[in-house]
Amino acid sequence: MATDLLKDVDVVLGGFELGSHIGITDLQRSTDWRQRFAASKMVEILDRNQPFAVMLKPEIFDAVRKYIAVLERQLEELQVEVLFTQRTEERMNWTTGDDLKQKAQESFRYRKELIRGLLDGDQ
Repeated sequence: MATDLLKDVDVVLGGFELGSHIGITDLQRSTDWRQRFAASKMVEILDRNQPFAVMLKPEIFDAVRKYIAVLERQLEELQVEVLFTQRTEERMNWTTGDDLKQKAQESFRYRKELIRGLLDGDQ
């Protein structure tokens, strides 16, 4: 992962800086909040002193999205690796064409007999 990406994501993980809180009414009344937002990379918007929303600069938002994509890719790779390590060699029999068709038909016949037995009350 690029260090710039981690630095940008670290901004979000680090929380809010002092003075980076804006009341929701300040957004409507004046444009002073723009200077605070320009000085910070993210700003928390408060409604009655309770968190209401978070504004992120576009580059920070993109960094978070890219970071999530990287984490998802790493998770998927690990899941596939676990699947392959847990399976035995005999289960990893890579058959193709006619062999695969024959095994599928045998499996269907076997399952059909089991289901027929359950329906007929034989088992």
